[in-house]
Amino acid sequence: MKIFANTKKNEFSFDWIEQNGESYLAKDGKRLDVELVALGDGRYSLIKDNMPYIVNISKNDDGYQVRVAGDLFHVQVEDERTRKVKELVKAASGGHGEKTIKAPIPGLVIKVQSAVGDIIKEGDGLLILEAMKMENIIKAPYDCEVLEIAVKESDTVTQNQVLIKIKGLTTN
Repeated sequence: MKIFANTKKNEFSFDWIEQNGESYLAKDGKRLDVELVALGDGRYSLIKDNMPYIVNISKNDDGYQVRVAGDLFHVQVEDERTRKVKELVKAASGGHGEKTIKAPIPGLVIKVQSAVGDIIKEGDGLLILEAMKMENIIKAPYDCEVLEIAVKESDTVTQNQVLIKIKGLTTN
């Protein structure tokens, strides 16, 4: 599976490989020599290419803040499924009229986080879809009102199945 890490200046992609009961990261087909050990309170010991570092990592609303050797980086991390979900939601939100949100991948509806008539802010969760043991939060592409919910919790859905209908809020 591909993993993407974005800073304000760069994007990096890695392959998450699970083989023979072992998991590791690879870049351009080459296994990365990286070891990360949690020390507690957001501190980690990072060994990369036999060089030790102390790393502080904290989660915020739009990703992570990573401090290494006095340098602070704002990093967003997503896997290829999450990226696909965002692309599909973005494509579906070309205008702010009525929109149908469809399942980007087959899966199981774990939680419906909205109800008909709810006013939802851009980026807030509409529902959680589990696929391949990963929870994917289907988020509102813009400020909207929920018009219809076509699924319920524990429903199994197919790719492109209608999940929710929304209507963009007009700003005056």
